[in-house]
Amino acid sequence: WNPTDWSYAAEGGKHAIFRYSGIDCDFFGHVLRIAKSDLACASSENDGGESASSLRTCKVIEFMEESASPSQTFHRRVVQPLIGHCYLDLARLIRLPAACCAHLYHSTLASGLIPPSRLPSWKIGNTKDSREGVKATLLRDHTHLSRHPRLLSLPASISDNHIVDSRSITVLSVEIKPKAGYITASPLVLPVHRCKYYRTRYSLQQELMQMGHVQKGWRTMKTGDEKKQSTENSKMQDVFTPSNYSPLDLFFPNIIRTQKALKDLSQNMQNNFRVWCNGKQIFGEYETPFDNVCQKILDDICHNSGSDGKVLLPDPKSTLLDVITRAVSQVLERESLLSNILSMQQLDVIDGDGAVKVYERLVHLCKGSNLEAEKLLDEAALLARDGLVLGQGASTSSLFYSDSSPYIMHECDSLENLLDEIVQFQTHLRKRMQEGSSPNEEILDASHARCIECVNDLSKEACIYLLQNWLLSLALCDVSFFVSFQFLMDQEHEATEECQSCDHGGIAICSMQDDVLASRAMGVHYEVKIVDCDPKPAKKLHGRGEVESKFQFIDK
Repeated sequence: WNPTDWSYAAEGGKHAIFRYSGIDCDFFGHVLRIAKSDLACASSENDGGESASSLRTCKVIEFMEESASPSQTFHRRVVQPLIGHCYLDLARLIRLPAACCAHLYHSTLASGLIPPSRLPSWKIGNTKDSREGVKATLLRDHTHLSRHPRLLSLPASISDNHIVDSRSITVLSVEIKPKAGYITASPLVLPVHRCKYYRTRYSLQQELMQMGHVQKGWRTMKTGDEKKQSTENSKMQDVFTPSNYSPLDLFFPNIIRTQKALKDLSQNMQNNFRVWCNGKQIFGEYETPFDNVCQKILDDICHNSGSDGKVLLPDPKSTLLDVITRAVSQVLERESLLSNILSMQQLDVIDGDGAVKVYERLVHLCKGSNLEAEKLLDEAALLARDGLVLGQGASTSSLFYSDSSPYIMHECDSLENLLDEIVQFQTHLRKRMQEGSSPNEEILDASHARCIECVNDLSKEACIYLLQNWLLSLALCDVSFFVSFQFLMDQEHEATEECQSCDHGGIAICSMQDDVLASRAMGVHYEVKIVDCDPKPAKKLHGRGEVESKFQFIDK
């Protein structure tokens, strides 16, 4: 173990990702995911006096049920059975010495790679004892591709268990944040928030960002000089451009709509679309390759060697993105990941507004203790029932909703009445929308009132059950997934098409129609993997009312 073999790769709101560049087969083709708060704490407690041997000591924590982290348990018991075991690789826990984490912390800050908007999350806050080491997560690096056993002509990498030699073939990886693929139809939506019935949550959030009511951590913050310059020249201000992307297009089982969704994402990437080539990011909100880089990648894809076979393109950047979106859309059409994600997202039948009301009821039943309510919810999130069925779909009626949910529904008359009322409301709403007319406001108000009455009479177990499913849906609305792929040599097209399995990726024949590939069918070896699917902590419910209140600024 050598901390200098790990370099900063990316980050989210809570965690930082470090990519391995050494030659140890145990770590090759992997990334480390570490909480930024843990790195900061380790840095504050470490005086740099550790020996060289302590810097090079780490311990992989073997998986045992009794010592598993909440994320490991959630992935194994809840997500894998419903999403599909082949789409989620279970992570390994690793314990790092504080000195290693301090090194990663200081080297990352010194690198200048942290987006300015993310710097506040690296500040040292409440410290905790890190003398026993810091827990991190060891994950597969999905910007690379595992070998397929049937493609024996491909060169081996350092280890037969890991990635193809990236120097001999181009591997493209696309990270997508799909967002919520449904429009809420819950009668618990507050009357002033009924814009939610007409548009996706993503579309509404885009408008709120444009209006300045919502800020996102991925957006670059201006320095003092830049702010001054923007003030002096209003034309230079950082104007937010809403995306045309609709999650409904991506999740709809139609390849034309899938391609449209991916094209819309690629034209306004924000934090929802990123592309890597052989492990190096080339496209993102603040990352764009030069034309000659795109031309070289296209030449490699077409296996052009020398100048004779090369086709010089007027806009290689757009052509490369077109090739990528066409390939990815055809891969997604073959796999069941999106439909499985959508089934889990649709377990939300109460909306964020309803979650606030149910949470208030649960706190009341816990004698006013938020801590007790959240403890119950966090524990319940990991307690899946037996016999989960892959992609079983969500049904709202009390008779079938219990079969759709991974959690056990306890008997409660008010819960059954609530679910039945939701079904009747959805039927009315769906009928009116199909007719092209607005729903009857009096019916909406009456249904909302009846649902509030049901919520105020729910048992503790019923509250937990509804919030379990809402938090699970929230987690699946916030996931990312990678589609990593490589185009095959002509002689490798003969391999029979097959979908991805737990043992290896899939093989597809993709139809490509563009300037460089000219209506050409090409073999593609691919893998689709979901990431960032940790359980949402119950404390998310604390400020949920404020989050949902922003929708009052949008007209129906």
